[in-house]
Amino acid sequence: MSIRTKIIQLLIDVNEKIIFYPALKKFYSENLKNKTINVIDVGSNKGQSIDFFLRIEKDCKIFGFEPNKKLFDKLLIKYKSNPSIKIYNYGISNKVGKLTFHENILDETSTFEQLNYNSSYLEKKAKILGVEKDKLIVDSYEVDVITLEMFLTNHPEMYFDVLKIDVEGHELQSIKGLFTSSKKNYPIKYLQLESHNDDMYLNQASDEIKKILNANNFFEVAKIKHGFGDFYEIIYENKSSK
Repeated sequence: MSIRTKIIQLLIDVNEKIIFYPALKKFYSENLKNKTINVIDVGSNKGQSIDFFLRIEKDCKIFGFEPNKKLFDKLLIKYKSNPSIKIYNYGISNKVGKLTFHENILDETSTFEQLNYNSSYLEKKAKILGVEKDKLIVDSYEVDVITLEMFLTNHPEMYFDVLKIDVEGHELQSIKGLFTSSKKNYPIKYLQLESHNDDMYLNQASDEIKKILNANNFFEVAKIKHGFGDFYEIIYENKSSK
């Protein structure tokens, strides 16, 4: 990774800590009071969300999914002394099997989706990073993927306060892999999704995601802007949850 990329990552991290995370903390502090919380963290990256929820509740139980093998290994080392944190080297999608994972020069934006090389946003991002558009992807390889429905089936005793999904354009497939049955009462209170207002990926499906969530009794209750770029975290509440 170049010095330029490292500086940009540092600026992004600082910006998020100053602007985004305080607003997110306000929401969860007001709505998840006086209890030990359980979290599913899809797209754990370097553990930003894990650290965030640990600051809200130091005894929370977190299940993290990270398909990037190098980041997965770092997460294992980082949280090896905390038995309440489980990290899995899987991607989350609408099927069980394998998918091609595209590792981005900024690991935060690695994805299963195809980049839209006609995107003006992608062009701008490449210029900021000082690379050509076709150099943004530094590696592509197959990884194992499972569905969220499969994970919940394997943990029938668990109720989750938060399901966070940050998968850089693969949110629709992740959601489809959750709602595979006709049941309406899912053991999830809040579902937090990253939503982009750009055309960086070929498959943009925010309207379809909202329709699926609403059909399964999840409705938007908060929209929190990130400190950079034109994207938000949208939080949906399960209106049929206990």
